[in-house]
Amino acid sequence: MSARLLVRHEGSVVERPTEEIPEHRTKPCWIDIPDRHSPELARVARDLGLHPLAVEDATQRDERPKIDQYENHYFIVFYAVESPSPDVVQYHEFSIFVVPNAIVTVHDGECEARKQVEKRFREGRLQTTGLLLHALLDTMVDGYFPIVDHVGERIELLEEFIADEGRDTRDTRAPLKELFLVKHDLLHLRKTIAPEREVLQVLVRGDLRELRETGLRAYFQDVYDHVIRVTEEIDTFRELTSNVIDAYLAAASNRLNEVMKVLTSVATVLLVLTVVTGFFGQNWTFIPYGSTGLFFVSLGVSAALAVGLAMYFHRRGWL
Repeated sequence: MSARLLVRHEGSVVERPTEEIPEHRTKPCWIDIPDRHSPELARVARDLGLHPLAVEDATQRDERPKIDQYENHYFIVFYAVESPSPDVVQYHEFSIFVVPNAIVTVHDGECEARKQVEKRFREGRLQTTGLLLHALLDTMVDGYFPIVDHVGERIELLEEFIADEGRDTRDTRAPLKELFLVKHDLLHLRKTIAPEREVLQVLVRGDLRELRETGLRAYFQDVYDHVIRVTEEIDTFRELTSNVIDAYLAAASNRLNEVMKVLTSVATVLLVLTVVTGFFGQNWTFIPYGSTGLFFVSLGVSAALAVGLAMYFHRRGWL
C-alpha cells in the first residue's frame, strides 16, 4: 500500500497524492503511510519540516510509547492491540506526527482501529486534526478492553480447573504452562499500555500548541481515564495470576504429600513383615525352627500385623 493524503475540503474528504501536500497545508488533512520504510516518508518529512530524529524513530519498530516536542511539531508513539483469534494478540505500533492542520500516521500493515477512524473521517464526523488525533488514540485504547477481558476469562477457567478436586491430575504441567503464558501476556500488555499514560497526561494539560480547540482536553481526559482503568485491571489480573500459580503449586505439593503418605504406609507394612520373616528365619528350604506349626504361626502373625497396620493407616486417612 502506498501513502495517502486525505484532505477535508468543502465539507467532504478527498484523497490526493502525497506530492500535493504543500498545496493543502491550510486545510485539515491526514497523511497515512502504511510502510515504515516507504520512500514517501522522506518526501512527507521534507514538505512538513519534520525533525530527522523523529523521522528516524518512525522508521524503527518496538519504540516505547512516548510524546516528543520539536520546534514545529510533536511526535507520538502509540499502540493498537488486536486479537484475530482467542490465543493470538497482535501489537500495531503507530508513529504519529502532529503538525498544524495535519496528522501523519506511520505504521506497518493494516489495523482495524485505523480503518474505523478513516471511516469516521470520511463521513465528516472529525472536523479538525485535534478530533482526528483523539479518535485515533481513543479507538486504540477502546480495543484494549476486549483483550484484557479475555485474559481475565482465561484466569477464571484456570481457577476453576485448580479448584476441581475430581479432575484428572496426571498431567500437571499443562495448566502451569498456561498460567505462565497468561502472566507473560499481562506483562507485555502492561509494558505497552502503562507508558501511554504519560502521553495522555501531556495532551490533557493542553501543552500541544497545534491542538487549541475548545473542549479538546475533556476528550483526552476521557481517554486517559480509560488507560488508567485498563492498567489497573492488568495489575489486578497479574496479582490474581500470581495467587493462582501459588495455589496451583500448593495443590501439587498436597498431591505429592498424599502420594508420599501412601508410599510410606506401604513401606511401613513391608518393613514389619521383613522383621517378622527375619526373626523366624523363613526361607523355602527349611521350615522355621523345624516346626510346621511355627511356620503357620509366623504367617498368621505377618498377616495380622499387615491387616492391622493397613486398618490403622486407613482410619488415620493415610490410605
